[in-house]
Amino acid sequence: DEDFLIFTQDGKETETEKIPLSLILDNLRSSFNIGSIFRTAECLGISEILLCGYSATPENPKVCKTAVGTEKKVKWQHFEKVEQAIDFCKNKNISVYALETASNAKKISEINFPNPLAVILGNEALGISKEILKLVDEVVQIPLAGWKNSLNVGVAAAICSYEIRQ
Repeated sequence: DEDFLIFTQDGKETETEKIPLSLILDNLRSSFNIGSIFRTAECLGISEILLCGYSATPENPKVCKTAVGTEKKVKWQHFEKVEQAIDFCKNKNISVYALETASNAKKISEINFPNPLAVILGNEALGISKEILKLVDEVVQIPLAGWKNSLNVGVAAAICSYEIRQ
């Protein structure tokens, strides 16, 4: 046991280098998933989370429970409709990509991601609508090898964000 040093840095006020990435959460149903995405965003230095529609905000105790304090460290704002978040980003010259399992999607491992960038993550059951996919600059996907064609949205957010950070 003495051969392993476990890092315990929670609570230390270290400044994480922010990457020019925003995550747009489009009508996510699960407060657990939203809290998980906040935790991932804080750990990876994501600049901002844009919550849309009925996605719960950090004012929801269930989000806070899963976010374990990171909801206080990540900048966020809420939009009534995802189209408003897309317009907000495009007005700031931020490219907008969608993470979706679509036939025309490019593999995230083959993308040279622009800076700054916003990535839309869709509803757990419905994904991202065709109308919204027409508004984005690019549709990207995580290549999968299993029977199921999609991952949990929190897991997908982590994988995609990590790939972009690289």
